[in-house]
Amino acid sequence: MRNKHLDLHQRIVNAAASQEVENVKAQHTYYHGRADAYGEWHNIWSHDPWCSWGHIFGRMRGWDQIWAGSVTHYDNMAMELQLKNQKIYPELGGLDPRPLMEASVHTLFTDVIEVADDGKSARGSFITPGVIFCRLNRHQYPYCNVLWERYGSDFVLEYGKWKYLHEQVCPDIMGKLDMTNFAHEDFERLTAPQEKGIGPVTLGEDPDVTDPGPLHLPYSVIMPPQNTVPWPEPYRTLDNDNSYCPVKTFAELQAEKG
Repeated sequence: MRNKHLDLHQRIVNAAASQEVENVKAQHTYYHGRADAYGEWHNIWSHDPWCSWGHIFGRMRGWDQIWAGSVTHYDNMAMELQLKNQKIYPELGGLDPRPLMEASVHTLFTDVIEVADDGKSARGSFITPGVIFCRLNRHQYPYCNVLWERYGSDFVLEYGKWKYLHEQVCPDIMGKLDMTNFAHEDFERLTAPQEKGIGPVTLGEDPDVTDPGPLHLPYSVIMPPQNTVPWPEPYRTLDNDNSYCPVKTFAELQAEKG
């Protein structure tokens, strides 16, 4: 075993920590499933100034930017949609608009979790096949987006509880179910975007970010493999070489590479 250099107590502590980290990730799937951004970032995230969250469009850094983008911006979308939908479905009045906006069904498997030798942090790589769907919309037609994502997540132990510190979401496969020919649309987007009037992949009105994207793109037939969030290797402590969000910004790291 590679952790023979740790005493028995620390090995037991780290083994238990891996289960706790997996549980935090499972809580994320519940909160995300009911579009409860407030519940997620209020309960299972560290408020450390170095926290970060990223997706296709880029990476938000710092608690204020994350809260503005992932909670305020997200809740605004839910409330704006609720106001539009109430004109079609008046019975929605008085109901919580967040779980009515969409249902995100993400299962988690093939998780690889490494707890640091010092027991103060953990790193996890997860694959999540699932769908995001809604029935209540102005088109009065079921909407469903098929989504296979990879997560690269860093966790820290704060006052005896495991919390998220960093996360990079990598959508490997995205496509609308039973609505469009998403494969053909993607071909047109890649081969003649100006001619067809099809823009880049986005998630609508994207929030402000520190590190602009795209940081990861969905699969296409002409794309080389992307190893944006490789599974974690055994490590001693959370640092710039063992993190899914380096302290230096994406632009600074690119500049160093020349």
